[in-house]
Amino acid sequence: MSKSKAKIKAKVAKSKSKVCKSIKTKKAAAKRYKLTASGLVKVAHCGKQHNAGPKNRSRKTRLKKMKMVRAESTRLVARCLPNGLS
Repeated sequence: MSKSKAKIKAKVAKSKSKVCKSIKTKKAAAKRYKLTASGLVKVAHCGKQHNAGPKNRSRKTRLKKMKMVRAESTRLVARCLPNGLS
């Protein structure tokens, strides 16, 4: 093998060793969830997008606010957001 081929192979081996795979954030989850400063997860209520006529005003106001995700589901959300929300 010539010297130039050996140098190229050495460079490729070095570059492969430097590459570190990072866990990617699930973008769909990043758009739906918000993290609080204490680490809790907030999500919007469902049921406000359409058919708002039959719903009374207080119900629509309540649906505007964010709600906290249950403790059981928090671990699943955290798995989708390994680096937090960025």
